[in-house]
Amino acid sequence: MIPTSVIYAGLAGCLIALVVATAQQKWQWKVFFLLALRLAIGWQFLFEGLNKIHSHNVGPSETNKVFTSEPYFKASPTWFGGVMRTQFDDPTVTFASKLKTTLETTPTEFAKLSLSAQSDACPADVAKALDVLPEIAETAIKKAAAADIKGAPGAYDKELKTIADEEAAEMFAAKDDKAKAVAKEKAEDARKASAKKRDTTLADAKKRDEGAKELAEKAIIASKAKYARWVHGAEGRDTKVKFVGQDVALTAPQRFAHINWLKGEVAAANERLSMKLGNGNGTETKRAAEVRTELVVAEAELANDANAFATELKTGLGWTKSADDKPATRPGEMADRFTMYFIASVGAFLLLGLFTRISCVLAAGFLVTTYLTWPAVPWYPQPPNTEGNPLFINKNLIECFALLSLAFLPTGRWMGLDAIIAYACGCDKPKKVVVTKAV
Repeated sequence: MIPTSVIYAGLAGCLIALVVATAQQKWQWKVFFLLALRLAIGWQFLFEGLNKIHSHNVGPSETNKVFTSEPYFKASPTWFGGVMRTQFDDPTVTFASKLKTTLETTPTEFAKLSLSAQSDACPADVAKALDVLPEIAETAIKKAAAADIKGAPGAYDKELKTIADEEAAEMFAAKDDKAKAVAKEKAEDARKASAKKRDTTLADAKKRDEGAKELAEKAIIASKAKYARWVHGAEGRDTKVKFVGQDVALTAPQRFAHINWLKGEVAAANERLSMKLGNGNGTETKRAAEVRTELVVAEAELANDANAFATELKTGLGWTKSADDKPATRPGEMADRFTMYFIASVGAFLLLGLFTRISCVLAAGFLVTTYLTWPAVPWYPQPPNTEGNPLFINKNLIECFALLSLAFLPTGRWMGLDAIIAYACGCDKPKKVVVTKAV
C-alpha cells in the first residue's frame, strides 16, 4: 500500500495547488470551493479504488478480506441487483452437486458405517473428481517412499554423530569408571534405537513403494469417506463464526440449519415490512437488509468451503493445480476487477484535472448504478451500515449531482492538466478580432 508519508505529501500538494489556482482566478471563492469539491471527490474515488486493488494483491487472510461485490448485489432487492446476481455463481448449484446427502440416516449411525460404506455415500461430483486420481496418488506415494529411502541413511548418520558427541561429553564429565560405563551403555542403547528406527523407516518405505497402488486406492476411499462424514453430519470442519474469536467445528447440516434459520428471519422481516411495523425510524428496513446480507454471505461461504474441502482432499492425494485446472473467471469477477481499476483511474483523473468533464460524467454514471442497486425508496430496505435514514435521496445521488454540475464547468482548466492540453490545442489562445471600417 502507499506509504503514509506519500499520502500526506499528496494531500499537501493538493492544498497548495488549490490555493495557487484560486489566486490565479483572482481569489474567487466559487472557484476555491468548486475545485475543493472536485479534489475531494477525486481523492475519495482514488483511495477507494486503491484499497480494493490492495485487497486483491494481498489475497485472503485473517486480516484482509478480498474485495468482491457479490454479497452487495446478491442482497439487493432490485431488478438491477437481480441482473448482476446472474454474473456470479449460484450457491444452490453447488449445494445440489456437492452437499446433497445420499443416505437417510442420523450422524451417529453414519459414523458407525464402514469406511467403504461412507465412501459410497460421497456426493457424485466430489467422488468423480477423486476417482480419477489413483495414478497420481500412486506416484505421490512412491515419490514419498523414495525420499524416505534416500534420506534414512543420512538421518541415521546425523543421529550417530549427535549420540557420539553426547557420549564424549558425558565421558569427560564422568568422575569414575562406573559413571563412564553408564554413559557408554546409554550411548549404545541410543545407537541401537537409532538403527532400529532407520530399519523400520526403510522397511515401511519399501512396503509403501511395493503396495503403492493398493495404498492409493485406500487413500481415495478414505478421502471420499471424510467428505461424506462432513456432508452427513458425522464430522465437523473448522468454520469461522460471527462474534466468535476462534474457529468452531461445524458439519454441513449444522450450517444448513443456520441458513434455514436466516431464511426464516428474512421471511419474518419481510412480513413486518409489508405490515408497516416498526418503519418509523427505519429500524426494520435496516434489520431486513442485514439479515438478507447475512443469508447471502452464509450461502456463499458454505459453497466456497465445499469447493475448498474437495480441493484440499485432491491436494492430499498428490494432485497439483496446473494452468489447465484454473477455473474460468466469472463475469462478476471481471466486473469487480474493472470496477476497482475504474474507480482508481477516475479518481486520479479528477485529482490531476485530466479529461475532467468526461471523468465527472463517468464517475456520476458509476454512482447511478450503485443507486439502482440499493435505491433510497421507502418500499425497499437500505443496505447494511447505511448512515441516517435517506428517503429517495442518498449520499450517492447527491455526489452524482455534484459531479454532473462539475462536468459543466471548466475546473480542469482552472487547475489541472486540461489547461496544458487546451493551450497546446490553441483553445485558450485569444481570438483575432477583425475590425471593419464603415464605408
